[in-house]
Amino acid sequence: MAPSPPPHWAARLLHAGRRDRDAGPQRAGAGPSPVTITIAAGPAGPVIPDDFAGLSFERGPLNPGNAGVAGYLFSPANDSLVTLFRTLGLRNLRIGGGSVDQRLPAGTGRDGFTGIDNLFAFAAGAGTQVIYTFRLLNPAADPVPDLESVNAAAAGYIWRRYRDNLASFAIGNEPDWHDFHSYAGRPRDTAIYEEVSGVPGSAYASFLATWHRFADAVREAAPGAPLAGPDTGAYSAMTWTPDPDQGVSWSERFAGDERDSGRIADITQHYYVGGDPGKTSAQQAITNMLSPEWVHGTAAGSQPRGTTYTPYPWFYENHLAAVAAAGLRYRLTEANDYLGGVPGASNGFASALWTLDFLHWWAAHGAGGVNFHNKQWLDTDTIVPDPAAPGRYAITPKGYGITAFSLGSAGQVRPAEIGNPGGINLTAYWVSGAGEDYVTIINKTHGAEAADAAVTIGPPGPGRPGADVMTLAGGKPGDATGETATLGGAAITGDAPWEGEWSPLPAEPGAPISLTVRAATAAVARIRGGG
Repeated sequence: MAPSPPPHWAARLLHAGRRDRDAGPQRAGAGPSPVTITIAAGPAGPVIPDDFAGLSFERGPLNPGNAGVAGYLFSPANDSLVTLFRTLGLRNLRIGGGSVDQRLPAGTGRDGFTGIDNLFAFAAGAGTQVIYTFRLLNPAADPVPDLESVNAAAAGYIWRRYRDNLASFAIGNEPDWHDFHSYAGRPRDTAIYEEVSGVPGSAYASFLATWHRFADAVREAAPGAPLAGPDTGAYSAMTWTPDPDQGVSWSERFAGDERDSGRIADITQHYYVGGDPGKTSAQQAITNMLSPEWVHGTAAGSQPRGTTYTPYPWFYENHLAAVAAAGLRYRLTEANDYLGGVPGASNGFASALWTLDFLHWWAAHGAGGVNFHNKQWLDTDTIVPDPAAPGRYAITPKGYGITAFSLGSAGQVRPAEIGNPGGINLTAYWVSGAGEDYVTIINKTHGAEAADAAVTIGPPGPGRPGADVMTLAGGKPGDATGETATLGGAAITGDAPWEGEWSPLPAEPGAPISLTVRAATAAVARIRGGG
């Protein structure tokens, strides 16, 4: 089926980005490139949910000693991790991943529900909501006896004690992949099978019937509990039909089937933009992550040859626009730049700029949130063990991008008109809150194409009393290769309150606001008295 068009204001943002990109890059050393940002005519976009920014973890952290951790990773006693969640503005924590369908469910081991108790005590201290995923896959060769009842018992336990910090229950992880299914010559979970062997999409009907059975058991034990699903991982049109041209993603099909059930909090999808990096070098990955193609592309491409990236607009149109059109909220519960990451890029300063842009792009396109997958311990992680302090935790530059988003996302998306005659690689987003406007400018030029941007922000209305700016910077302007970052001139640690500062900007009532955004940096301009 044809994808639904984006909202009018989103289409304007896409058009403006393509137009400015086509003007061509500005050479380094040519002086600051002029950029103007104003609120465009037309309706406002979505209100950004408070729990938009989040992390995703595997099932393992509910066990003590997982991945070298002393005790439980999620514990109210882990003050370093609690501090980082609060500082970064991480308001959503998803427990899921492939290990959900591989490990014994919580509550069946020797420690009972201790891992769950610690998880929700941590969530209360960190001020975050939990998406808790139950196991769905039950292979015939090694089944969990009465898995539905096991899940129901855990659901009832959580719902009775911790519903205030529960965002939703999910069931299963990436059930649309071929390896999840039984098919000719390979009986796995015999309840989820391919009607046409070798065609993963043909397993959708048996998956849905199994999911409904498990969901009913969960809801019986936890009446009124919100559900999320299907946590799909494939990017192609995976639902089988007799006419292959009519295939749609499982996310779209699930949204249609659950549209009127009244129990779905979010339609959930996974998204790794760069896919498997293969032999992608750090420098190539940085160029990819900051490229206009990822932000504006309308078809999958390769960077370099042999790899495949999936640009945001294509992914939205082919998987999630129909979900939004059905009136349901969607969330990227597992997302990142690459599968597994590229050392020096996924954990370098380029990731801070990429993360900030990625969050704003999806917020502008109606997402309910994004959870960056933090699988212990990969180069794509946001939070990692502090190498200088055993038992403590630190953030990679990706965490700085999340914090910058949290600072500039309290409110409603506004359509931003971007004038960029020099065609430099830059994106900008406008959010209006209660009494304040936030304009986030991300200058992604770097290396030989590094160019500062002389930005003029048109005032959203008369009588503005003042403005200030928070700057996200790496080691030096124009260099996206470093592994350090600052926000507001300060580092973020898990040991002390963050001391980043807003810097005042000259602002006259009713007059435009001017600032310079250096190459390979980002700025969040706060215009007080807006909205």
